[in-house]
Amino acid sequence: MRATAFGFLAAAGFALVGAPALAAAPTLCAANEQVVFSCSTGAHTASICASRDLLKDAAMQYRFGKSGSVELVYPEAGVKPADAFTLGTLAFSGGGGVWLRFNKGPFRYTIFTADGKWGRGGTIAEASGVTVEKDGKEFANFPCRGGAESEMSPDLFEKLGLKEAAEEFDIPDAFLPKSAR
Repeated sequence: MRATAFGFLAAAGFALVGAPALAAAPTLCAANEQVVFSCSTGAHTASICASRDLLKDAAMQYRFGKSGSVELVYPEAGVKPADAFTLGTLAFSGGGGVWLRFNKGPFRYTIFTADGKWGRGGTIAEASGVTVEKDGKEFANFPCRGGAESEMSPDLFEKLGLKEAAEEFDIPDAFLPKSAR
């Protein structure tokens, strides 16, 4: 599954927002922040948190860890989202998706949500989570359990001034049912 041109999807009017979770996803965002993305990966929570008023204060951070014990925060406070993240979109039969990416040292993190016809019997199902590469090779995958809360969309990315990534993104097999691999 390959990323497609962000501009094409935005111009075509696609609203690429993750399917709503069955229950409220846990979050590492503060009460005064908006949840851009959040889900449980089992023992951890992955969240992207942004300022509530993006036109006044465009701020966004990725956080990974547990409530009260956040293990990774990126970027540091004060860094503009456009200087920290790149974006991409996905399009394939029966669905689409959106992803954000950042690099930290030898690691490349991609946070995504997508839906497509990879469910049982070709039904539409969601895949979402965080994938980590080290030195360009798959290193770790953290699929969301119970769905993701996601407000990731081309409109939001445009407000934040994010740029489309030069590289593409393929959803790793670890996120898809065996029948879809």
